[in-house]
Amino acid sequence: MKSPAEVLYRKWNADDFDSVRRILFETWLKTYTFIPETDLKSHLEKFYSIPELEAMLNSDNVTCILAESGSSCAFMKLVDDKASRRFYVSSLYVLPDYQQFGIGSRLMKIAVQYALKAQHDKTWLGVMKQNTIALQWYKKTGFNFIEEEPFKLGTTTITHLIGFKSINN
Repeated sequence: MKSPAEVLYRKWNADDFDSVRRILFETWLKTYTFIPETDLKSHLEKFYSIPELEAMLNSDNVTCILAESGSSCAFMKLVDDKASRRFYVSSLYVLPDYQQFGIGSRLMKIAVQYALKAQHDKTWLGVMKQNTIALQWYKKTGFNFIEEEPFKLGTTTITHLIGFKSINN
């Protein structure tokens, strides 16, 4: 695909739930080839069902952003985790045909704006150790990975690296 002419970034709404689920599942299928499809479907239904998406939409601690270029092409979920005093980029998925056009970088800049507004000096995220392309990109953009924990997706358990990037005003 050639570079999208224009990309709009906006907060999501309830009309976007089907698009979000499509972005997640299509991206997971392409990226997480080391996880059985049944586990991907199970994870989608458990954590991104319509009731779960409604709960996210209504949460004071969660902000979700969609990127659109003709249609929805990327999704980012931000979580202000007050208990841990961390601001997480909990999910960032760009459809494969829209990758390498700067959409992920622009979403990360938006995440930093939200983190600063919430008075945080770092953004945190987790990435599967086997997702080497994303891991390399996060490291290249300044993330330092300091924690490792198991992440269960359906019946599959994967090593999840947790890292942060310092931000400044």
